[in-house]
Amino acid sequence: MKRSGQTEGRAREKFSFRSYISFYTRFPIPWWLFLISLLLGLVNTEVVLAASKYVIQINKGELYNGVIIGYALMTVLTSAISMGINICDEYGTQKVTYRARKLLWRKILHLPMGEVERRQPSSLISGVVNDITQASQVIHTIFATVSSVYGFARCCVEMAKFNARLSAYMLLLVPLAVGVFALVGRLQYRMMLRRYESLNTMTEFFSEHISAVKHVKAQAMEELEMEEGLRAIDERYKADLYYAFMEVLQIFSNTLYTTIGSVAIAIFGSDMIRKGQMPDTGINDFTTYKGKVDQYQAEILTHYQSLKGTQGAMQYVGVLLGGPEEDPEAGFELPENQGNADIVLERVSFGYIPQQPVLHDLSLTIPAGKVTAIIGSNGSGKSTLLKLLQGIYQPDSGRIRLGAAAADEVKPARLRRQFGYILQHNPLFSGSIRDNITYGVSGTVEDEAVFQAARLADADGFIRELPQGYDTDVGVGGSLLSGGQRQRVAIARTLLTDPRYLLMDEAGASLDHKSDMTIFRTVREHMKGRTVVVVAHDMRSVMDADYIIVLACGSLEAAGTHDELLRTSPTYRNYLELQGCALAGEEAVR
Repeated sequence: MKRSGQTEGRAREKFSFRSYISFYTRFPIPWWLFLISLLLGLVNTEVVLAASKYVIQINKGELYNGVIIGYALMTVLTSAISMGINICDEYGTQKVTYRARKLLWRKILHLPMGEVERRQPSSLISGVVNDITQASQVIHTIFATVSSVYGFARCCVEMAKFNARLSAYMLLLVPLAVGVFALVGRLQYRMMLRRYESLNTMTEFFSEHISAVKHVKAQAMEELEMEEGLRAIDERYKADLYYAFMEVLQIFSNTLYTTIGSVAIAIFGSDMIRKGQMPDTGINDFTTYKGKVDQYQAEILTHYQSLKGTQGAMQYVGVLLGGPEEDPEAGFELPENQGNADIVLERVSFGYIPQQPVLHDLSLTIPAGKVTAIIGSNGSGKSTLLKLLQGIYQPDSGRIRLGAAAADEVKPARLRRQFGYILQHNPLFSGSIRDNITYGVSGTVEDEAVFQAARLADADGFIRELPQGYDTDVGVGGSLLSGGQRQRVAIARTLLTDPRYLLMDEAGASLDHKSDMTIFRTVREHMKGRTVVVVAHDMRSVMDADYIIVLACGSLEAAGTHDELLRTSPTYRNYLELQGCALAGEEAVR
């Protein structure tokens, strides 16, 4: 059901023909390659016509050496020109695909986070891997169409010169050709749209479920996943059947048109031969020209099909590129003289889904230079609050300030560089441990700085025990490291950036308590004088904080020091009691 809903949502989005064309103004196109291909195509038409004259002479039995040699030379020249056309076309189309893919990748990286989550990463992957490959077809097709139209017109002229009357009869077939064009173009758009939607659906499903295969096995859900996967495969199968059926229909319509033309030539040509208006070889000679006319007409039809098909295949890419974009350099710089400043929330409300707010009219202050802990039940908005502080999401209402600066007016890139962010589960990237620790730091990083960050994260010891030390490959997503090792590397990566504000969202959840407390105390000492915000469920860590914020259902229940909250917050006292810290609470109250 989920997959169908996503597919329907994608299909409903508007992608006008104007947007389709304007897409090609957004990146440089190697016009010179396509122009060379066009010129070669025009020359090739003249060579084909010259070869046709030799064919007619050969059909009449004029087997002179000059005729045979001329025909052979024209045939070889046609092959050489066709090779040149193919080289230019292939190089040009690959260049266009390459540049269009870069454009789409940049767009994906600059999508607002809400848009990324709405579209799903698997859909974005499918767009940049599958859909965008059709981008190059349009430029190639436009130039090829010009060449084919020229060839069609030239062959029509030569055919009319050979026999104007019989050529006029062929004009009666023009309405049929136009009808075939319209029908086939409409079918091509629909079948390519359906085909790519099914491909994206299948890609989305398998990218999500294969990456979670260990959870599938842990829940013994292989059989259910088999059924779900078969449904995704079945959607692609039906789309391919539809595509195959439509291709057969297209071939039939093209064959029908050609057959009707051949029958018409036979009927009218025979009558003209009987009346002495055309030589006995006239039908055969005329068919030579008519064959070239049909060839170029078929090319024009194929190009039209390609254009309509590409419009369907590029539907998702066009809608995506026309959507919202976040400019990381739009806004103001932070004041040069602004040091570590309070973070102030002024009546902030936010919800991932409209009309379902997670935070409600939240006003609070996170004091500068101190360790602030945030606690609350699941769904109370703790993690959401940290994302808002960095500008990953924007409040629906209200404002966040860093000192005198309004966060929504500061350049997003500048704002986010002020923060270090450690999650409960942090992604690592394929590459070495050193590469992952230095990720996000510009310029050259000295080895000692890397080692120091690893020591602060309690990671230096296990790293040096690995066969290749800091050059050890972590695998895709850090799969070659344990959960605790991945977490330590991620903490080292964040500390190496030396942030002004450090946000820790259940950062010790994958560590044992001793390691968690050791790292927390080390980090706190390292960040002394700077702001640390900690989301934690372990009340022993919370009690050590300088300032504590209690959230309940997205609203502020209480804020203050440990001693103040013991007197003012029943929720805080309840958390202490549930984790066996009631004695400390009772002594503080007394």
